[in-house]
Amino acid sequence: MKSPALLLAALLAVTPAALTAAPSKEKLKAEIAAMEDAFCAMAQEKGVRAAFEYFAAPDVAFIDTDPRKYRGIEAVRARMGEDVPGATLKWSASFTDVSDDGTLGYNYGRFESRRTAADGKATVHTGWFLTIWKRQPDGSWKYVMDNGAADRPPGK
Repeated sequence: MKSPALLLAALLAVTPAALTAAPSKEKLKAEIAAMEDAFCAMAQEKGVRAAFEYFAAPDVAFIDTDPRKYRGIEAVRARMGEDVPGATLKWSASFTDVSDDGTLGYNYGRFESRRTAADGKATVHTGWFLTIWKRQPDGSWKYVMDNGAADRPPGK
């Protein structure tokens, strides 16, 4: 028969690990997917630039030839510019995944951008986006990189 003290010690050693167990990958994926949906919803309600600023991590980066130029919140402002009245940007993730340790996640899917030119002609651009999300110290998710690739016109 094992000692009750040994059994108690083993139970106490396991209990903290059980109490601090990380959420399941499915739960984390759902969190990231919900963030992407909230990101797009804010873009519709408050403007594209406001959404990109709000959901950006302090160390956000964009792909460019000069990486120093495209880091941080100022990079968001420079990249997004001012919102164009009547212009819309909508997107929806078709795939989401998260790292095993639950600190990074990503999703990708389709986007659609609509604008009306000065001559009144409407333009529509579609393509793919990729967003990389990072868990912040407060437990929230913020994007650290966002990129899009426009569809090529047929025959190009």
